[in-house]
Amino acid sequence: MTQQILQINFNFSSSRAEYEAMTLPMAGSLAETPGLNWKVWLMDETNQEAGGIYLFDDEATAERFAQEIGAMMSGDLPFSNASIKRFDVLAAHSVITRGLPKRPRTFGNMAAEALAVVPVIAPAEAQRLLQTDPNTLVIDVRDAADINQTGTVPGAVNLSYGALTYLADDEVPETWRDPRLADRNRPIITTCILGPLGALGGKLLYDMGFRNVQILEGGVQAWIEAGLPVEGNGRN
Repeated sequence: MTQQILQINFNFSSSRAEYEAMTLPMAGSLAETPGLNWKVWLMDETNQEAGGIYLFDDEATAERFAQEIGAMMSGDLPFSNASIKRFDVLAAHSVITRGLPKRPRTFGNMAAEALAVVPVIAPAEAQRLLQTDPNTLVIDVRDAADINQTGTVPGAVNLSYGALTYLADDEVPETWRDPRLADRNRPIITTCILGPLGALGGKLLYDMGFRNVQILEGGVQAWIEAGLPVEGNGRN
């Protein structure tokens, strides 16, 4: 669902004071318009042009309002030369420039952001990489109890997501670090059972300067479904 901007401009024939007196009572009812997040009222007194910028939840509510306004403008109101334009909102850009409030971050959108930055690797390709480059490190970021229930990729090390935050940090005391993460160019594959938590682990490492990180597509479950061997939980 993409938010929509409506930009509506028109000329008015009255004075500014008369225009403001006529339109101010409309503001309250306008604020109750379904799907409307906000409106900024515009005024160019010199050219007798006014209007507004509206943010709607989605295309359907914006289109419905645009039709209603268009019909109203063609009536007996003292307005002319009406222009109604509709735009998609580039939400990510607008949040950065404070045009939109930051929405609460969720597990799902954090995983999606991670997958947009860190490349994924399919199970079969990951297995080939492990065979051709023994230096490749597979990190299962789940808790140990969860790994014991399902098994994991053979040779994977268990570094939970929470612990990874300091085990991979080269500025904490050396005793806190994992020496297997000393080389930021080392090939690394992160995983979990289905993929999203592994994606967060991969993004965490990427943000900490690791540039040869990949996320196991579909996680350990996809690895199992590809018929590849697992270890742990009595499986071989």
